[in-house]
Amino acid sequence: MSGQFTLSPDSLVFLLCLLVATSVAVPGGHGGYSAPTPYSYSYGVSAGNTNFGHSESGNGHGSASGGYWVNLPDGRVQKVSYWAGPGGFFPSVSYSGTARYPAGGGGYGGGHGGGYGGGFGGGHGGGFGGYKG
Repeated sequence: MSGQFTLSPDSLVFLLCLLVATSVAVPGGHGGYSAPTPYSYSYGVSAGNTNFGHSESGNGHGSASGGYWVNLPDGRVQKVSYWAGPGGFFPSVSYSGTARYPAGGGGYGGGHGGGYGGGFGGGHGGGFGGYKG
């Protein structure tokens, strides 16, 4: 052995492709991702009784804050505000308005067979989808 190292043409092509792929995959040294960018977005939907929305903004360095809201079937509005960062996710939930229930009981949690099905198999004669079995 003379100590010479030779590469076959296939090995040379493979190493060149590997070198090119590595240099393209790490632009700017962020592990293949572009530099962090601040962002902000929001949306809202209002269609009859279906109303909800969300907004969020981030500083581009791992922290974000925002909130979302939804009109509940009982007439209240649920709002969730939050902020998140390296230390975790921190939500705050609040409700506004007064809960209103249909006459005759029912609703999601049970009752006497009215509302949204009278609960799943609960109540007196209630059941899923208002089934009285």
